[in-house]
Amino acid sequence: MLGLAPSSDQFSTYRAQRRLDSQRLRTSRLAWLIVSVLSVAGRVQAAAPCDALGKECPLQLANESARGLALGTGQRASSISTSALAYNPAALVLGKLYHIEGLLDYMPDLKTVALGGAVIDSATSRVGAGFGLRGFLGSGGMGGIDGRLGLAFPFSDAVSVGLTGRYINVGDDSPSVAGVARAARLAKGFTMDASLRFAPLPAVQLDIASYNFINLESAYAPVMVGGGGAIALGEIAQLGADLLVDLSTFKKPDVTLGGGAEVFAGRTVPIRAGYSYDTKREQHAISFGLGYTDASVGCDISLRQVLSGVGRYAGDTRIMAAFRFYVH
Repeated sequence: MLGLAPSSDQFSTYRAQRRLDSQRLRTSRLAWLIVSVLSVAGRVQAAAPCDALGKECPLQLANESARGLALGTGQRASSISTSALAYNPAALVLGKLYHIEGLLDYMPDLKTVALGGAVIDSATSRVGAGFGLRGFLGSGGMGGIDGRLGLAFPFSDAVSVGLTGRYINVGDDSPSVAGVARAARLAKGFTMDASLRFAPLPAVQLDIASYNFINLESAYAPVMVGGGGAIALGEIAQLGADLLVDLSTFKKPDVTLGGGAEVFAGRTVPIRAGYSYDTKREQHAISFGLGYTDASVGCDISLRQVLSGVGRYAGDTRIMAAFRFYVH
């Protein structure tokens, strides 16, 4: 005997259940991917390049953004646009924007100026993308290039994953850099970052990430894992904090932690301040920044100053300025 034909409501329920099952499968695969990446980074056992130098080990040559530099170690979870490319590729899907940015990065202690730019697109497709390139123009100091290409995919408004490929080729022709020979190749090769972003509440952002998980065996591009959180206080302010663990520079992990705050004056002028502490180098750093943004353009200027430590990098200074066009 033939049964009754299913109703349209039953078909709708069936399709909804299939979509839910598919989303759960993608989310589980995403979790497996992130855990696998973090596990690979956690098993890094390469020779530590800085144990003999200890506190005098140079800082990593991080691909900072002007906004991120001002927020110390507190910018990753709240990243967007060029900050997402630098710190949290999973956030490249946010904002529904198309940005073109120029960057000036001045590092007087390294006798180096870096000029660069970035293009960020989270508007033309579901997949967010970003490309950035910097050239180091040191005179009797650091020189080379540092480029990255990032992609992000959203599983929902609350969950996204991102992956960045990075190529760095940087050397130094100064007489010595913390005991490294003249004309040393400080970092060279291809590596990758990965991150997972999730927002349990509209005003709360969380992330976990792995940086440079293809080990280049250089203190300038260390293998790192970490996580952070940020909370938005309406349209008035944002607060954030991060914890990073360097797995490759020393024989034992080096932890850096801190936070930052961003207050918006008149919704167009962000005022920023941040702090970070590197436990292995025993270095405290403070940072400040100011910006402007409207519907067409944006600009930022930031300063970070290391306050304590020993050796050449005890008083490390970094100044960054950026200018953005918003393409509609």
